[in-house]
Amino acid sequence: MAEKYIYIVNPKAGKLSIAKKKKIIASITPGSNPTIIFSKSLKDASLRTHEFFSQDYFVVACGGDGFVNTIAQKAIECGGRMGVLPFGRGNDFARSLNLDKLEQAILAIKNGKFEKARYLRVETKEGKRIALTNAGAGLLSEAAYRASRIPILKGSLLYVVAALLSFINLKCHNYTFTYSKKEISMDALIIAVAVSQYTGGGMFIAPEAHKFRDKLNLLYASKLSRLKAVSLLIKVFSGTHILHESVTNKHVERISIKTNSSNKWSSIVSGDGEYLGSLPAKISLGKDPLYVAR
Repeated sequence: MAEKYIYIVNPKAGKLSIAKKKKIIASITPGSNPTIIFSKSLKDASLRTHEFFSQDYFVVACGGDGFVNTIAQKAIECGGRMGVLPFGRGNDFARSLNLDKLEQAILAIKNGKFEKARYLRVETKEGKRIALTNAGAGLLSEAAYRASRIPILKGSLLYVVAALLSFINLKCHNYTFTYSKKEISMDALIIAVAVSQYTGGGMFIAPEAHKFRDKLNLLYASKLSRLKAVSLLIKVFSGTHILHESVTNKHVERISIKTNSSNKWSSIVSGDGEYLGSLPAKISLGKDPLYVAR
């Protein structure tokens, strides 16, 4: 384990109480009186993380995907090393690294061995962000937005409920996207660009995301009726949706996406359960290393 380490915690993440979170962290190195910082906001977490990485701390992000994303952004910028304690409702990044169970994540922190994790670089009108799992538009983004406003549920059930709410006024939007020197314009239900197999608390959105380490997994579905869209959503749990006739599943180096629709939902880009910006967007693999305890 690194000589200096610190735990930065999202106190509102998941269902664990602050006392329980403290107890779990204390159990990692009994008697060590670990330094625990409870962040006041994502901005506060970002500032604190930058400070500790600049002092060569090993920073453990204790929260869900959006919170871990904030810590990871600073790890990349500062060349720092980080760990993950999956305290959130989704934990898809941790799941992609087989760290979604607390005992696995704790063992990784104790071992102090690191590996480079893949991530997405997302450029929108608002600036440059990263996504640790996937980024996309259409139903994916609308469901993520709705899920962030449902306080009780967690995991894939949360995302399914959010997706079903989105189906009430289901609309497919017209997009133009460019990849591998091809430009395609179409009405699409969903566009997802993935480096992780999972989204929405364990939904198997991109079963082949790890097939090529140097490429993104691009998935998009053409316009469907509401009934067929619900049927397709059910298939996501087993990963068999990629065999559906409406779904295109490819591996590409980069992609550009823009919307041709005026509907407010069409321009939203989400990733790791968070709002990343508005279309147009350019998405590629991150180049700078992200070192995560594994």
